[in-house]
Amino acid sequence: MKVTLVFRRKNPRFFSIESVFSRILAAWPSTDKPGTVELPDMGVSLRNLRFLRNYQSRNASDLWHMTGDSTYVSVVLPGRRTIISIHDCGFFVRNRNLKTRIIKWILLDIPVRHAAYIHAISEKTKEEIVRLTRCKPEKIRVIPNPVSPLLEYTPRIFRQDVSRLLFIGLTENKNFTRACEAMAGIPCHLVIIGKPDAGQKSVLRRLNISHDIRHGLTEAEMAQEYENADIVYFPSLYEGFGLPVIEGFRAGRAVLTSDISPMREISEGAACLVDPLQPASIREGLLRLIRESTYREALIRRGLVVAERYSPEARAAEFSAFYHEVYETICAE
Repeated sequence: MKVTLVFRRKNPRFFSIESVFSRILAAWPSTDKPGTVELPDMGVSLRNLRFLRNYQSRNASDLWHMTGDSTYVSVVLPGRRTIISIHDCGFFVRNRNLKTRIIKWILLDIPVRHAAYIHAISEKTKEEIVRLTRCKPEKIRVIPNPVSPLLEYTPRIFRQDVSRLLFIGLTENKNFTRACEAMAGIPCHLVIIGKPDAGQKSVLRRLNISHDIRHGLTEAEMAQEYENADIVYFPSLYEGFGLPVIEGFRAGRAVLTSDISPMREISEGAACLVDPLQPASIREGLLRLIRESTYREALIRRGLVVAERYSPEARAAEFSAFYHEVYETICAE
């Protein structure tokens, strides 16, 4: 059985999809590792459609898997042999104007209708796909993302006097302003992964937040930031999955995140859950993690157990089984 993974054009600013599948391929359980092909253009383009149509006509494959983002290109692939990955539906959930409806039709509605199967990274994403497209639930397979193999548990003494908080991402859903308001006046240091805009820098100055800014990190450098942290500070308003929660667990660090799906489900009782819309709730959770060592250490122990289920090897085995199941279904038709 030959499987071909189709990737969007590489973008130095966005690489999470590529990271996820590179981990899976590196841990592939057998010799029939999927092949890969990368689209020539970023975004929506006719050249991408022509390229993939010509590529698939010259390169036979039993299954095609569009790994995410540029899902519209799947329409030139044989539908009954095509899988598409949808990592989240946040843009379509948050925006309901005419432009969004057109984009949804191109990137979600048509690809979902055309493909034989859909891969979603969480039950929440699956529910959103069903609600937004009326796709049959049985057409969707949930396989969560793997953690980085570079992340390892390194014991360290918690810095209670000035705790180091790791804050990942600066898009609107990451809830940066409320997170800063919640920690104002608490003796801690914020490490920000991303490039703050002028408004976010203004918030840091106004609230006198001690901070460092990191961006453009390699996977190894990101693993080091997790190791250096005391708390993974992730009170996000929306996530398709929430991988920093699991990565924090894997590193053996205390995690604060939002009491919403999917973070509530994936954390399995191993994170401090807060109301992300209420700075007072975020602050209360943060102070509890800093001050209550017994509570904090119990969460860390539980998190290490939860993280074991998100190894690249476990995910690779799930994808291999999924591909064989789809292929056998095709052969039986």
